[in-house]
Amino acid sequence: MASINFTKHYKRILNIAVPSGLNSLLDIINIVIGIFMVGRISSYHIIAVGLGLNFFMLIYTITNIFFVGTSAQISRLFGKRDFEGITNVLSSMFFGALLLSIPIYFLANLSYSTYFDWIGTDTTSKILGEIFVCITLYGIPALITKSILISAFTSIGDTKTPFIIKIITSTTNIALNYVLIFGIIFEPLDIVGIALSNLFITYIELVILLALLTRKKTILKLKLFFDFRIFKNGINIGVPVGIERGFTILSLILISKFIAAYGSDYLAGFQIATRIEAFAFMPSFGFMVASMALSGRYLGENNIKRLRESVYTTIILASIFMGIMGFIMIVFGKNLSLFFSTKDSVLYSSISYLTYVGLSQIPLVFIFVLDGAYRGAGATKISLAINLISIWGLRILPMYICYKITAPIISIYIIILIETFIRGFIFFYVFKRYFHKIFI
Repeated sequence: MASINFTKHYKRILNIAVPSGLNSLLDIINIVIGIFMVGRISSYHIIAVGLGLNFFMLIYTITNIFFVGTSAQISRLFGKRDFEGITNVLSSMFFGALLLSIPIYFLANLSYSTYFDWIGTDTTSKILGEIFVCITLYGIPALITKSILISAFTSIGDTKTPFIIKIITSTTNIALNYVLIFGIIFEPLDIVGIALSNLFITYIELVILLALLTRKKTILKLKLFFDFRIFKNGINIGVPVGIERGFTILSLILISKFIAAYGSDYLAGFQIATRIEAFAFMPSFGFMVASMALSGRYLGENNIKRLRESVYTTIILASIFMGIMGFIMIVFGKNLSLFFSTKDSVLYSSISYLTYVGLSQIPLVFIFVLDGAYRGAGATKISLAINLISIWGLRILPMYICYKITAPIISIYIIILIETFIRGFIFFYVFKRYFHKIFI
């Protein structure tokens, strides 16, 4: 790597990455606790909420479009110190997304029943899941618009504010879940309780974020303004990310299908391991957000040297963090898996996955950090091309072959390891080889 001034960048990177990663961690903790609570009622409730949240993963693909489209524009304007431009972008993206959220809601409302039919779950879980989704869908306008506001804060390097809000709302959500599900004050609302709690908290979070924009000292302002060109530019930047995210979700579904062919125990082990991995995943996400915000900012400042240095510093810091996470998954994978199951075949699948994924954590850093840098520069088509070609050509296709010839399940996990290394190398090669074409 090029010679860099490490101390010049690491504090700024950590100030963005750590709160952002912890913010995502709180989301996961919220989900786990919510599922644990409804799980005390029945296993049908666990399936219903789990499948309902999986349906919302498809909606999060859309929020990613707005998040990245907003971030790429605002971070660059922040680097130029164009505060009026920031207001115009934030207002245009906010009101454009608010308007677009209406047809998105109706589309989701028309399709969720078909989704549950396609999954093919039992009737009880399907009915409960549809109740949960039907209520939670009313939060789509708030879900989409608050992602734009969070993106705006992140773009100016302020990830602490959304994190503090998330602490407050997460704590409130956990308490409200308990009260509404089990009826401490009112009659027990069962699965309706967790749905109403999630809906309420989504809008509360939006209200708090909007209230913060009224502060005199903040550079983030919202006004009654809409410029279609700004909105269209944000969509053009974000759409490749949305496509990439959609295909990634589809690939995860296919991987689960391949593993399911080896037996339910192996699938259970895979699901346990991915839950454990999700907790280790958060630092990478935080560093990706930092890379995205700083790349856009330095590009706006036209400070290419500092941009390159910040990317390299982020890779170094993220490699340290994720190297530790990988070590924990490899060494303590069995102990962590035992919290969920003691069955030998389940443990074998979980431990095998954690071992190979643990070995791939550092190359995964290159993917996340450089993906964030490309997004910050608005070069989202590069990430889309690399991810689609690598995931589908070097991961899904070989897995399908292994699935068809019934190769040992460990071959599936080895493919994940090899593909991650190759994709990390491709991301870095493109960055080194085409840096000036991408960022200048």
